[in-house]
Amino acid sequence: VRALPRLTLGTIDSFFSSVVRGFQYELGLTGGKFDLLEGPRAAAMADEILAELLSETLEDLSDDDFLNSFRRATIGKEDQGVEGSLRNFVETWQQLYRATRLLEWGPGNLAGVKLEDWERNKQALAAKFLQELDGIHYTDKRQRAALEKAMASFTAHTISSGSLGKVKSLFDSMVAAVATTEGPLHLKFYKEFTIGGLAGDTLREMVNLVARCEMAAALLRTRAVREVVAIHDARCEKQLRRRGLLGFNDVKILMAEWMISEKARLRREVIDFRLGARHEHWLLDEFQDTSRSDWAGLEPLIDEAASDGEGTVFIVGDKKQAIYGWRGGEVKLFDEVIARWQLEPEKMACSWRSCPEVLELVNRVCGDITTMRELFGEAATQWDWQDHVSAESLTLPNQRGEARVEVVEGEREDRLERLSDLLDELGVKERAMVCGVLVRSNKQVTEIADHLRNKGFVVIEEGRREPAEDNPVGVALSHLLKWLANPADQFAKEVVEMSPLAAVLQQRFGEHWQQVWEGLLGVISEIGFAGMIGQVVEDCAVIQSDFGLRRAGDLMTALASLDARGGATPKEAADWIERLEVSQSPGTAAVQVMTIHKSKGLGFDVVLLPEISNDTVPNSQYFEVAEGDGWLSQTPPKWARSLIPEMRDAEMKWATSQCYEAFCMLYVALTRAKRGLYILLPPPAKSQDEDKSSLAHWLMRSISAEGEKGIVYQSGSPDWVDHIPFSSIEEESAEKFPLGAAIPRRDRTTPSHSKSEIIIPSTESLTGKKFGSEVHAVFEKIGWIDEESPKLPASDAGRMVGESLKIEKLADLFKRNGRPVELFREQPVDSIIDGKWLSGVVDRLHLHRDTSGVVTRVEVIDFKTDTGINMSQLAAKYSGQMLAYQQVIQRAYPTAKMECILFSTCCLDFIVEVP
Repeated sequence: VRALPRLTLGTIDSFFSSVVRGFQYELGLTGGKFDLLEGPRAAAMADEILAELLSETLEDLSDDDFLNSFRRATIGKEDQGVEGSLRNFVETWQQLYRATRLLEWGPGNLAGVKLEDWERNKQALAAKFLQELDGIHYTDKRQRAALEKAMASFTAHTISSGSLGKVKSLFDSMVAAVATTEGPLHLKFYKEFTIGGLAGDTLREMVNLVARCEMAAALLRTRAVREVVAIHDARCEKQLRRRGLLGFNDVKILMAEWMISEKARLRREVIDFRLGARHEHWLLDEFQDTSRSDWAGLEPLIDEAASDGEGTVFIVGDKKQAIYGWRGGEVKLFDEVIARWQLEPEKMACSWRSCPEVLELVNRVCGDITTMRELFGEAATQWDWQDHVSAESLTLPNQRGEARVEVVEGEREDRLERLSDLLDELGVKERAMVCGVLVRSNKQVTEIADHLRNKGFVVIEEGRREPAEDNPVGVALSHLLKWLANPADQFAKEVVEMSPLAAVLQQRFGEHWQQVWEGLLGVISEIGFAGMIGQVVEDCAVIQSDFGLRRAGDLMTALASLDARGGATPKEAADWIERLEVSQSPGTAAVQVMTIHKSKGLGFDVVLLPEISNDTVPNSQYFEVAEGDGWLSQTPPKWARSLIPEMRDAEMKWATSQCYEAFCMLYVALTRAKRGLYILLPPPAKSQDEDKSSLAHWLMRSISAEGEKGIVYQSGSPDWVDHIPFSSIEEESAEKFPLGAAIPRRDRTTPSHSKSEIIIPSTESLTGKKFGSEVHAVFEKIGWIDEESPKLPASDAGRMVGESLKIEKLADLFKRNGRPVELFREQPVDSIIDGKWLSGVVDRLHLHRDTSGVVTRVEVIDFKTDTGINMSQLAAKYSGQMLAYQQVIQRAYPTAKMECILFSTCCLDFIVEVP
């Protein structure tokens, strides 16, 4: 205790911030007093800069470098919604821009060709190849026609417009042959055949050229991205950083400035001399999550301590828990640091958390290097494994436990039902133990927490909560602020009117809403936004529950910091609250649902894993930025990457890191359990590849399970819970307030209510409805099949959709063919028609635009699975529904041509209705 004043304990971020605060002038930060930007305040200031930049650009149309760069940066990505994505675009790329200042973005020589070379040469190359068709030895009569069709696809293709694969299997074979062989090209279309001589050389040249031009387009986009972000970053430098307003990433970059500037290095030496006299001993924990920028800021201080005879350096970490690579964690730093200072590594295979039964499963899976190598290849060689053993105190009879893997048949809902049943069997409601349900995403956290609450469990979600969005109290109060910011915002006003706040406000300020508006602004002028919210909450009895007061307290705490700045407007307050996120600790509830990332460092009596992913690792669609020796670039399509050595090397490096991080993710999840570890898996698909590189498949193979229903692995016995005492704490029941009867403000209807009542023989049943929902879910996943092959499930619904797509007439509906068409799937639509609120969901919506971006034609596609019915009967049955869709969509696009398409999966046909 006496030594505590001599100890600096904290995060790297907080340490760096304290250094900058104490030495801001020595670090060259002279424009104003250092102030750390974080949370809603940082987001608000970033938005102000972006809005200002756009406003200036639009006012001075002669100076449109920013917008022109943005258009080039998003070429070929127009379907992602350019207007709405600018903020996300800047946020995504700016951090990378600042972290990779020494790399060349989009080097032009990497492609080896110019972007326009494809348009200049494609016709001549295609004609040259077609002249040689007679000289090719075919093994199937369909091969020549396929080659002719492929040439037509080549000549019609424009760079960045999507896939070339009108004859996809043949195109894939061409790419594979060009990538792996020299000389004659050995292709396969129905049967194997060879293209040699001039035809083979021409085809090789053509495929390589289009791939290189796709690479050139990616490089052009990358340079344009850098231009956009550089313009925005220069504005941030001028208006924020020069005034001393820095975010956490800015602080890290400032601490690492010594690496790229001699002047900064000399300044840093002065600081390090003073810090070195104060900090002689360094202890770094969780070192596997340290980023390059973190290390660059620390390295001079660590180097001084490691080189000084009186200084010490002690580093703790676990390379098997490196799950933060996506935000910069660099596990390779371990080996670099060990080699640089000849540190003595000491491994610890003894676990003080997990009982032998849990570690038996951990060793069985994570120590199965053979299976890991077979499924994941090179990444497995980096996995440094040593079997784990339990500490002696955990091997006593009353400290034993159980590990179990179950395969649960059915849908995901069936697995969640089994999850709640298992919690009941373990007695987590009655016994004094804490259970952790660990998943991958925040969305899964919310879904599972809601499911368990509905089953009567007391649950807390660990992570970040959004007090203005995830509860009724926050929604009402945030809309009150929006209405104060803009009294013409009718939606916000009606939300307040329908909430319990309305009676309180009108009782205090008067019946007329103008009186309420003026009265609230008067209160704000006297006691601030936080004080105003406090008064409203105090007067509203419905909010006086613990939950309501906690959520309102979140908002008041955030608004108090805004009030402290002074001069804030209602709009700033509304924006401040809308962005608010609050960290939430696990608490003491019996069941805690959280992401695996949040669980790192924690331990639970029982851990349940209901969502082990069966997705292939790595997923190449997430490989968006390639980094090589001194350069960085966006990536071209996957088929093009396979033909460019630099891209292949970069993707291999990325894939290895993704696999390694997936290993770490599963390891962390398995090792959070103290006494009980329970894994729930769906059965593998019948058509699943035996070598599928997924976490679920790795686990199943390691325990030698075949996917049969029920318990497929068990160590220990479920009676371990008998040693856990019953809990003596009674959970407090949440306060409940009765709600009054609903008062409908407007009749509501849906397009499906408009279908005809004509009598048609049908086999519709609950099973049929479920199957129809499955078919719709499959169609929802299908984008443009000429740009990306759909991944259909091995189910009856997947097979039915697959059969539909084999018919060229039907498949054409799902092809963009290079046209400027915007796609929406499962698109909600709402409109007031004939005084009624019409609300529905369009299965698939195509917006066709002209060269100026105006929507000229709209296709509304509705999928039907009705059986025992022909197309004319189908059209008659759903004519009312189609008319309703037409009326809604016509409101949005009054000048566009409308087409409603009924797509029948049973008739394998469609019918078009034009109003």
